Amino acid sequence: MNTKKLLTKYSILLLIYIGLIHFAKPYGLQLYYSLHSQPGMMPEDVRTIQSAFITITFLINLILSVFIIVDSKQKKTIDWLIVIITFFSAETGIVLFLIWQIYNELNKKHKAQHMV
Repeated sequence: MNTKKLLTKYSILLLIYIGLIHFAKPYGLQLYYSLHSQPGMMPEDVRTIQSAFITITFLINLILSVFIIVDSKQKKTIDWLIVIITFFSAETGIVLFLIWQIYNELNKKHKAQHMV
């Protein structure tokens, strides 16, 4: 997969991740608070909702890590550090992966120019 396709793919995945995790979570909880009619049951429900969000975040980070592993094998470079970073912080991992792939692509072009 060339660099432009990788950049497009991971930019879309990053935007989806940010939309789901950073916007849906707080606004979903705010909507829940405003619509809930029984304040006595609220702490139990909030804990359930928060654990659901943690599980969803874990699964999304796992899926993004698998995407990076697959794309790294196609490029013949696998950097386990980037995969681990992606697992714990998807935004940072995706940005590092894209920077690493762009660096490798530019490095290959530079080497090819000096070989001729």
